[in-house]
Amino acid sequence: MVILHDDEYYRKRMPQPDLGPLRNFTRFIWNRDTKAFLDRTAAEWGQLGLFYLCFFAVLGSIFAAQMKISIDYASRLDRPFFQYPGVQNSLRTNLRVVRRTFGSPGIVFKPSSVSAVSPIIFVSNSTNNTKPERYVDVLTGLLEEYNKSVSDYDSNCFNEQYKSDDNKKPCFFDVTTLGKCSKPPYGYTKPMQPCVLIKFNKRFDWVPEYYNSTSHLPEAMPDWLKEIVKESSKVHKVWLSCDGANNVDREHIGEIEYIPDPGFPVQYFPFTGKSNYLSPIVALEFKNLTPNRLVTVECDLWASNINQRSGYSLDFQIMIGNSLILKTLEE
Repeated sequence: MVILHDDEYYRKRMPQPDLGPLRNFTRFIWNRDTKAFLDRTAAEWGQLGLFYLCFFAVLGSIFAAQMKISIDYASRLDRPFFQYPGVQNSLRTNLRVVRRTFGSPGIVFKPSSVSAVSPIIFVSNSTNNTKPERYVDVLTGLLEEYNKSVSDYDSNCFNEQYKSDDNKKPCFFDVTTLGKCSKPPYGYTKPMQPCVLIKFNKRFDWVPEYYNSTSHLPEAMPDWLKEIVKESSKVHKVWLSCDGANNVDREHIGEIEYIPDPGFPVQYFPFTGKSNYLSPIVALEFKNLTPNRLVTVECDLWASNINQRSGYSLDFQIMIGNSLILKTLEE
């Protein structure tokens, strides 16, 4: 079947005569014969504008509805919706929330290096980024976050009868318990005994299952730490141990002093999202690192519900430049 069109149909589709580059362009801008602007008549521009108006109105409505639902839903939650691998169900504000949970919590070290991806603490006078003053400034900035009013915290936190309660105030962390690692220069001067602060990450609802004097301690736990745990019958903590990553590192790491002791009190757990919560800190003071030797330090957390077989540990590297040691000895 052949469909025929009228003369007007074919007239509109006839190619326009070639007037030359310049006149072709001016005709494209405004065609006086067809009253077309940019090769479209007013009716065609109206149809195109109406289409895009409807298109963006529908698209914007979908986006606005999605944002409204997301904001209203998120405002009812007191914690992130997705947190960690694994699945755990909990009831929050009349909503069924699926949360994800790690087998082990996390710790971080300060001062970190100038590069966010590098776990190296390199103290020397070679560059501005490795001078001791730079690390002193980083630690000072961290501890300034702990300058809080004691009245905003629970004064009975460390009583033997203390029991954690979401409605109670969080425990106060007194940075003065970190000793010389609580104030400048944090050991970054002669004699060079640098402090590294190990800070517990905020982990929603994680409650440690601590070891006590009668617990069966894991074989991998260092012997010196086992003795401390056995003697700490009334002190319950998530214990911390740090050492060189291998035999060479252990040979050059020297003595490590834990200030105030190698553990995070269980009274700081769980973290329930309170804005004034203070994460506990343990200070490591490296008493006699071998100069000009890069040492890899490996730190482990110890509690019954921390899976040591998962390979979880905190690794960082520390090095004191030989030129810095010589300079401090000469002064």
